[in-house]
Amino acid sequence: MGIEALAFPSRQVALLTVAVALVELVTPVPVVLGYLYVLPLLLLSETAPPARIWRYVALSCALTLANLVVPHITPPDGSVLTNRLIVCGALVLSASQCVRIQALQRQRLQLEGQLAVADLRRDFVATLAHDLKTPILGTIATLRSLSNQGERRHDPQLQRRLATIERGQNRALQQIQTLLEVYRNDAEGLRLQRQAVDLTRLVEDVIRDLAALAEERQLSLQLGFGESSQRQPHSLWGDGAQLRRLVENLLINAIHHSLRGSCIRVQLSDHGSGHRLLVADGGPGVPEEEIPRLFQRFQRLSEERPGSGLGLYLCRQIVSAHGGSIGLRNRPGGGAEIDVVLPPGEPEAAGEARNGRSAHSAVEG
Repeated sequence: MGIEALAFPSRQVALLTVAVALVELVTPVPVVLGYLYVLPLLLLSETAPPARIWRYVALSCALTLANLVVPHITPPDGSVLTNRLIVCGALVLSASQCVRIQALQRQRLQLEGQLAVADLRRDFVATLAHDLKTPILGTIATLRSLSNQGERRHDPQLQRRLATIERGQNRALQQIQTLLEVYRNDAEGLRLQRQAVDLTRLVEDVIRDLAALAEERQLSLQLGFGESSQRQPHSLWGDGAQLRRLVENLLINAIHHSLRGSCIRVQLSDHGSGHRLLVADGGPGVPEEEIPRLFQRFQRLSEERPGSGLGLYLCRQIVSAHGGSIGLRNRPGGGAEIDVVLPPGEPEAAGEARNGRSAHSAVEG
C-alpha cells in the first residue's frame, strides 16, 4: 500500500494504519471507520515534520474513499459518499491542528532557549562588569593619591597627564555602568524615581563636567535657548539621575563624533507643554541608511570611533521611559543633530507607577 515509503517514525504507526485499512475492508461500505486513522496521525505528529503529516493525511483520505470500490464496487450512494467526505475533512482538520501545535511547541522551545541565553548573558555581563570595575576603581584611587603627593602636586605637566589617565579610567567605568544599566533595563524595565528636575541647571552642570574632555579634543560646548538670548528655566517631573545620564551620553557621543576645532551646540527650548533638547555635533554627519539603526544595541558608525555602541540605546530607553521621543537627522550645513522631546511629566503617584510599569514595553517598541 506504499505505507513504508512514507518513512514513518515508528513501526507502531505503520501497523495501526494497516490495521485500520483491513478493518475498513471487512466492514460493510455504509459503516465508515476512516476516523480511526486519527490515532496513527496523532502518533505521527509527535515527531514527523509537517510535510510527512500531510502525506499521511492524503493516504488516509485515499484509503477511506477507496473502500467504496475495494473489495467490491458499490453503486454510488450519496449519503455514504458524504459521510466518507466528512471523515476526510475531519482528518484534514486534525492534521492542521497537529501542525499548528507543532509550530507552537517550536516557538515555545525557541523562546525558552532565548530566555536561557539571555539569563546566561546577563549573569556573564554582571560578573564581568564587577570584575572590571574593581581594578579601574583601584587605578583611579591610585591616580588621585599620586596627584596629591608632595612634589608631584606642583608639576603641571605631570598633573595634566595624571588627569588624562583618570578621565580615561572614568570613561571606562562609565561604559561598564552603561552596559549594566542597559541589560537591567531590558530585563526589568527602567524604573523611574520621579521628582521635580531643573533641566536647565542639569544641562549646565553636565556641560561644565565635560568641558575638560571637550577641551582635550579642541572642541567648544555652547548652550543656547532657542530664539531667546537669555537663560530660560526649564523644569519637568522626571528622574534626575536618568536625565543626567541622558544628557551626558548625548554630549559624549557628540564629542566623539566631532572634528577637532568644531563647536557642539546644545539648545533648550519649549515644545508645547514639554521641552525640546537639541544636541548638534561638528562631525561629518551620519549616512542616511545608518540612521534607523543608530538607537539599537551595539550599533556603531565606525570601529575606529570610541564607545561601546550602547550610549544611544540607553538614551532611547531613558527617553521612552519618560514618555518622550528621540531622533537624529543630518544638518544641511554638516554634522548631525539629535532631537529629544520630553513631556512635562506627571507629579501624581499614579502617573509615576504607570510610567514605571510601561517603561520596558515602550523601549522595545
